[in-house]
Amino acid sequence: MKQKIALLLGLVLTAASLSGCGSVVLSEMKTEKYVTLGEYKGLEVSVPSAEVTEEYRQNYINYVLSQHAQWEKITEDRAVQEGDLVNIDYEGKKDGVAFSGGTDQGFDLEIGSHTFIEGFEEGLVGARVGETRDVDATFPDPYPQNSDLAGAPVVFTVTVNEISEKRIPELTDEFVQTLGVGCDTTEEYEAYVQELLTESAQETYRRNVDEALVDAAMANCTFQEPPKAMVDQYYDRVVNRMKKVAAASGMSFETLITQYYQSTMEEFEEQAREGAAASCRESIMLQAIANKEGITVTQEEIDAALQEGAENGGYESADELKADLDTDNYEDYVMSDKVMELLRENAVITEQ
Repeated sequence: MKQKIALLLGLVLTAASLSGCGSVVLSEMKTEKYVTLGEYKGLEVSVPSAEVTEEYRQNYINYVLSQHAQWEKITEDRAVQEGDLVNIDYEGKKDGVAFSGGTDQGFDLEIGSHTFIEGFEEGLVGARVGETRDVDATFPDPYPQNSDLAGAPVVFTVTVNEISEKRIPELTDEFVQTLGVGCDTTEEYEAYVQELLTESAQETYRRNVDEALVDAAMANCTFQEPPKAMVDQYYDRVVNRMKKVAAASGMSFETLITQYYQSTMEEFEEQAREGAAASCRESIMLQAIANKEGITVTQEEIDAALQEGAENGGYESADELKADLDTDNYEDYVMSDKVMELLRENAVITEQ
């Protein structure tokens, strides 16, 4: 549970950190009050290489093929296997009494998808069409959807109506032409995939380098607690971003946290504030380095960075990007980028 919410916060906080910390202007802060810089030049870090192997490329192609697979009803007499799609009728009972939401008919379930609670899908492996069997399962604890079922052992009576298996297409010229990526032959598509994965791997490599350098630089610093107002502003923006995610998914913010990510609101707030404070310390450190190195930002650099960010991010204009960043401190974004360039230029980077 905590790993799920930590991953979510990591993604949101990373996105939020690109635009500084709310209305606090880093260049106007007395950063020496909050950080004592250590060594930040000559940092030694090791990160995975950006190599794209033949195996990696083939795995990607296999994934694309699997996404275009078709379910085909089997006609031979065989048992349910992992990966099959089964059409089932089922009724769940707790202590011999059917419970709400535990009954359905004609339901399609992919075995191994973990759509149902632990024990349900595993209990259908080996069943045949027309067979009815009792499947023992246990609800997780906690179970926010229905606290009465949390941790409860239940029995599902399940009838298998149909079994279908996935038919994965072959990589042919005809198939490639249906993908809409501008390729007509398998050779063209393989070259396209190689370029696509190489660009992705290089971006991941750059991100890994930056994260490793920031971690190394921060480890050499001594920090005081960042201003509470700064942390509050960062936390508020994280919440606002997640509320947008929830709204886009048709759910409330609380539902997103408590049900989808199976966390309490108290746990979320604690971890979000910890993450906000850590990200603010990072921003303060970067500004302190900028101050020491005499790094400044011009309006022309800000405008160019916003335009580039809009183009790379698929925004129609720089103004649309500004609205999504939810801050007026675009200077912080450019400053951080320039400091990271300094760290990279002076670092010793080895590839794993």
